[in-house]
Amino acid sequence: MKKTVKWIVTPLLLIAAVVVLGSSMVTTTAKEYKLITQFGKVVRISSEPGLSFKIPFIQEVQSVPKYKMISDLVPSDVTTKDKKVMTVDSFVIWDIVDPLKYLTTLNASKENAEVRISNVVYNSIKNVLAATNQEDIITGRDGKLALTITENIGDSLDSYGIRIYSVETKKLDLPDSNKESVPPKSMPSV
Repeated sequence: MKKTVKWIVTPLLLIAAVVVLGSSMVTTTAKEYKLITQFGKVVRISSEPGLSFKIPFIQEVQSVPKYKMISDLVPSDVTTKDKKVMTVDSFVIWDIVDPLKYLTTLNASKENAEVRISNVVYNSIKNVLAATNQEDIITGRDGKLALTITENIGDSLDSYGIRIYSVETKKLDLPDSNKESVPPKSMPSV
């Protein structure tokens, strides 16, 4: 009887040990932050690649990207300094520099981050283009417009733990409603 119990208990203890050990290991790669939380509060952030440990069944792990991301913005109409409407289609290159702020302000959600980024970038584009004539926008293809838009954003996303590297414009064009009234050869497209 003792041998039978030993044959049953030993494998169960080994399985339990493997489960406990497996649930206590945290593997961090070079492309992510690992946030270790206990009862909803961050107790540790693992940012270096490698293996670390957590308290099994009490602490949880949440991953946050640690690389540059690209977010495509919805095309929008803006008015230039000379009161002409242009449609702007752009994208943003960004990353997370403070995973704790990112978690606490945006719930570590890329969708929430993209909404905030979109709002801030749209306001920057609107302000920069509102101070620039349409002709200067069309002829200026040296990257100065993108740099000005990016600089105008400044540190406005720091409180979310986000850094903007660049705002790039894919297309600057007349709105569809204005294209019909412009002869084809003179229609701007940047």
